[in-house]
Amino acid sequence: MAFEINHGLGRFNSKRDLHAALGIPLSAQPGEIRKRYLKIAKALHPDSRDEESGKKLASDLLSKFVNPAYEILSQDKEREEYQVILRLLEKQLVSANMVPEPTFSLAEDLFNATNVEEAYQQALEKLAKEQYSDLANALTVSEQISELNLIYLWRSSGGKAAAPVSAAPPATRQTMADTQVRPASEPVVAATPEPSKTDQYTEQYYRRAEELLNKGVYLEAIKELKDALKIDPRSARCNALLGKVYLQQGQNSMAKIHFNQALKLNPQEIVAIQGMEILAKKERKAQQKNTQPPQGKEGRDKKGGFFGGLFGKK
Repeated sequence: MAFEINHGLGRFNSKRDLHAALGIPLSAQPGEIRKRYLKIAKALHPDSRDEESGKKLASDLLSKFVNPAYEILSQDKEREEYQVILRLLEKQLVSANMVPEPTFSLAEDLFNATNVEEAYQQALEKLAKEQYSDLANALTVSEQISELNLIYLWRSSGGKAAAPVSAAPPATRQTMADTQVRPASEPVVAATPEPSKTDQYTEQYYRRAEELLNKGVYLEAIKELKDALKIDPRSARCNALLGKVYLQQGQNSMAKIHFNQALKLNPQEIVAIQGMEILAKKERKAQQKNTQPPQGKEGRDKKGGFFGGLFGKK
């Protein structure tokens, strides 16, 4: 079973939403994070379950879903790095004028709320109470919380509810997993248009490049993607995949150029978002390495070795 959140905020953040996994608001402070974690850990303790299957699911949820989220949000440095990612996502929503589409009543209430903060806290509190009461639905409730987080992020950045639109026919209504984010001025349509001839041609190059990338044949993958971009320079997918290939080769500057280009063309391009996250982590590690004092022999000799302070000459 995959413990991922492929909906709401998680859909744009590498299939994860750490706050949703813990059922806490995006503004949660360390004390609140720890208190919530301890409550979940107690609820998911194997001794609280009768059946072996329930014990296994509870253990997996705790070790593979809850604990990884807590390990990041409980550390100041890791939490701040994650907040940087959220701020990047928020800017992308704003710059592209993207509007989340609520899929359940609490999300709709938040989407249209006058007092966004109050509506968010109340809706989140209600879902958090039931999040781990029925383990079979834990991920579904977590995805609903992630949808609240996405809408809250959008509303907090100045987003406003668009004019009401007529409901789509039942046969074309979107499910929880299919929720999209659309531009504010874009009308809701029932059917996806046929891809253009240009898209069809670039798709062939994209697929070949993807296969080559998976095999580690980077130069050939780059060639395929460059040929695709000659046909359609505005292909966000091809730019993003080209950035990924360069990243695999260690060419970070080239990777960043193509990731940025992909995000300009499509702020929702998940490969580019993930790539920028990796680059940001690499840059932070490089900065930390440059600021650390030397730890080699030369640094030790200046103090007369490890024990120089105790036994060195006065």
